[in-house]
Amino acid sequence: MASRRISLYDLKGGPHGMLKADTDELNKLTATLDDVAAQIDNINVRATGDQIGAALPGCTLGAVCAQAGEFTEGAWLRVAQRIRTLSSKVNAASNLIATTDEQFKQVLDSMNYHGQGGQ
Repeated sequence: MASRRISLYDLKGGPHGMLKADTDELNKLTATLDDVAAQIDNINVRATGDQIGAALPGCTLGAVCAQAGEFTEGAWLRVAQRIRTLSSKVNAASNLIATTDEQFKQVLDSMNYHGQGGQ
């Protein structure tokens, strides 16, 4: 992940991010995590496990496979939910960092602060 330098002003006098976080990269991570969670959520294990009972009438293996499919799909759904939770936290952090940087810039601007060299 690319990060910004800690420096109040670059050569042109513009402020840099104060917290060394690249919010664009954090937002890309959020989108990727959301996509991964959606793909995992679409995994359908139960459909296949439920069909085994019909293929093997009178055999207890079908019920066992159906239950295993249910448990496996439930595990995948929990993984997807955890990834969504992580995505939400990354998104919140990105928004907080962007807000904090902007607030800090506003405070500096209100003090009419300039870096060395009269910038």
